[in-house]
Amino acid sequence: MNMIMGTRERRQREAETRRREILNVARELFWKSGYTATTMPQIAAAAELAPGTLYLYFSGKDALYAELLHEGYDRLQERLEAAVHAGRTPRDRAARLIDEFFDFARKNPEYFDIIFFLLHSAGTGGRKAALSPAEFKRLDARVQQCTALASSVLREVCPDLSVKQLACRVDAVWSMITGAVFYFRGDKRFDDVAGETRRIILAGLA
Repeated sequence: MNMIMGTRERRQREAETRRREILNVARELFWKSGYTATTMPQIAAAAELAPGTLYLYFSGKDALYAELLHEGYDRLQERLEAAVHAGRTPRDRAARLIDEFFDFARKNPEYFDIIFFLLHSAGTGGRKAALSPAEFKRLDARVQQCTALASSVLREVCPDLSVKQLACRVDAVWSMITGAVFYFRGDKRFDDVAGETRRIILAGLA
């Protein structure tokens, strides 16, 4: 019995190690060539696997990309939570959340891109349409975690808002921040635009 358990655990460890190796290879190819130009056969070749074997670990390119999306959310959420814990007042926590988001986009451009690549195509039948219902659920849970964090801070700053008003305000702030990143990241004016976006948001919350 112990031998069977040991063999099963060893196989599980080996499978997990192989999954990580595939993700590392896929990450490098996606970062280098982009989502569209990267193919499953390329990933299989780089991972030294037969194409059929690759599909034993991931159902397709979208599933691989979704795993990297979760990596991105791990990093973003960790930074946002640290910002909230470091804030001394509700307004300070709100300011730190905004600063961390901009800094994440500045220092982790690839992760920022994949976080919004799938999610912003939700209503157009784009990449997100190829994901399974289970993957939808996983992604939605990550989005809700980040949204809940922002909502908790905004609730402190604006305690009189209704549930509907709070949700709209979170969406509005999210849209302003991501819009500034999309349009100006890489532009020499990015820091100025980010600073002005921060000022407008905090003034509006006040």
